[in-house]
Amino acid sequence: LGRLNPEDRINIIAFSTGLEAYAPDLRSAAEMQPALDWVDRLGAGGSTDINRALLEAAAMTGSERPTYLIFLTDGLPTEGVVDSGMILDNFRQSAPQNLRLFAFGVGYDVDTYLLDSIAQENHGASSYVLPEERLDEILSAFYARISTPVLTDLSLDFGGIAVYDLYPSPLPDLFAGSQTVLVGRYRQGGRADVTLTGEVNGQVQT
Repeated sequence: LGRLNPEDRINIIAFSTGLEAYAPDLRSAAEMQPALDWVDRLGAGGSTDINRALLEAAAMTGSERPTYLIFLTDGLPTEGVVDSGMILDNFRQSAPQNLRLFAFGVGYDVDTYLLDSIAQENHGASSYVLPEERLDEILSAFYARISTPVLTDLSLDFGGIAVYDLYPSPLPDLFAGSQTVLVGRYRQGGRADVTLTGEVNGQVQT
């Protein structure tokens, strides 16, 4: 939280058996101290209502600017909707196109299928933190990586070559110092111009 830019907007949702939000809507990151104080007062307890927390976060997302949802959990869904497939379906129907989801699973008791799937479907990535690893260092490195997006909304055109079984799909955003590895299959080889298209500051680049 302390590394956000003053023009960023934020909110925080703590979820267990119920939900508790820092604010009813997105707030300016320039007013950071009350948010830090709110986090310091949080305590662990209760069950894990992942579905409701994700839908609440999606409902706060506006369509006018890129939004990153950083989802941290140390457990499996145990409250409300607990089926991973239903949680994915519910989020697909609620998440706007400009939302990017990055999932962090802490410990051994997490739903890796749910976290991997929901991150991939929303142009993000999933990370896992073992109990002996430092979460603050991993989050700090993550934020340093995503703070400089180079290209968003990536698409690849293979110039008439028939391709299928591409992974990851959709393509994740490209950040400074990172790479994207795409694997897949093609039916018949040949020479072609492969064209990468994306957006930089709202402008299409090819």
